[in-house]
Amino acid sequence: MASSIISRRNFGLGLIAHGMAACDRVENYAIPNKFAEKKVPAVGTILNVNGYRSHGYFEGDGSQDIVFIHGAFINLRDWVFAMRLLSKLDSRLIYIDRPGFGYSERDESKWDAERQAVQARSYVKNIQGKNLILVGHSWGASVAMAWATKFPEDVKGVVSIAGLNMPFSGVSKLANDMGLLRIAYELYFSSVAKRAESGSIEKFAARMFQPQDIPTGYLDYVGSDLSRRRSTIKANKGDLLVASQALKQNFASYGRIEMPVEIIHGKEDILLPFKSQAVAFNEVIPNSRLHILPNVGHMAHHFAFKELSNSIRYIRNFS
Repeated sequence: MASSIISRRNFGLGLIAHGMAACDRVENYAIPNKFAEKKVPAVGTILNVNGYRSHGYFEGDGSQDIVFIHGAFINLRDWVFAMRLLSKLDSRLIYIDRPGFGYSERDESKWDAERQAVQARSYVKNIQGKNLILVGHSWGASVAMAWATKFPEDVKGVVSIAGLNMPFSGVSKLANDMGLLRIAYELYFSSVAKRAESGSIEKFAARMFQPQDIPTGYLDYVGSDLSRRRSTIKANKGDLLVASQALKQNFASYGRIEMPVEIIHGKEDILLPFKSQAVAFNEVIPNSRLHILPNVGHMAHHFAFKELSNSIRYIRNFS
């Protein structure tokens, strides 16, 4: 359908547009792990999960477990920061570092959305997680949907916020098939990393938050230097390279999903346009509801406290 075609302002072509000024390989500007991690230590519990170190943080208690899965570049601290003003809803809140991010490991093999979902699920099983509501932001929504489609018996419902859920189409598919997305990533993030000391990290974050401002204290809390480690740079690139196939795999199961799926998306999202992602996603999910937020950008989870609370309550009461 026409609405499923991702526009030229989308995830992939946005990187191309921003990246053409750079020319060096991104790994050249990685910073040492010890330097990056000194100011931003692990906040939760690191477990050995399927042979890899896996990091999660959990707080609260109650009959409902809610699992939060972060997007690209960042780590679970992004969700912890976003949730600081949200009611605990008589729930245990579980935040997961995806493999390769924060303090969770991955190797250099393929880590598509399904494999990341299996790893997150194994962590949650280790801490006796049950009756789960999955909440995913951006690429984290793809992981949440892979989890929900592969293990529906685990999941009561999903909340997708600014989610990357629909397959590449049109010019984006062409760019991906030609390898331009990989090149664009190399160009763009090398530029960000190279100029980090002159404020490029702040400028990158500002674009993701616009039209809102970056919340006070956010960059210090989330630990932007963690995103400049070589392992995390490679994890981001790995996600980009498998995104097209992962989205196709998820899409094939959307029509069979019986659980409720809440879709929250900012109308001013410049990375993942709401029409080609949220609106199109809503059209193919049987039990979905769509919530488009005016004057909100890609980092909608930092400004959608009311909508997220209402979506969680709706899923809890769904029958």
